[in-house]
Amino acid sequence: MLAALAASLSTPALATQGLLCQAADGDAEISLSLGTAGGLGFAGASMAADGRSWVTDPAYGEGEIFTFGQGMSDPAGIRIDFFDDIVNDRVAELRLSRAEERDDIILAGTLRIVGVGAWALSCQEQ
Repeated sequence: MLAALAASLSTPALATQGLLCQAADGDAEISLSLGTAGGLGFAGASMAADGRSWVTDPAYGEGEIFTFGQGMSDPAGIRIDFFDDIVNDRVAELRLSRAEERDDIILAGTLRIVGVGAWALSCQEQ
């Protein structure tokens, strides 16, 4: 699950760690707060594209409510599906590949928001 990512991004002083993924043209982004205590590690998320925004909780800003539906993380990358607030309809799919060499860790991939569009993303730790 996402525990592998959370562990790879964790620092001893922080209880949560963030990941920000953005399209090169700035037209789309998704921000994830990941817990470092194990399990799935989801703490929250926000997403924006095409003049719209989504949040897992109003504490993350304004926007339509969406939620984590399913996700996995392994040494090759991360796959997360997001659904509407009643987990009925898929809202978005995040697919990230991970590459590592020495101290360099790169996460990049795609974000598809159903009915809105798809974007190539690069990610950085927050």
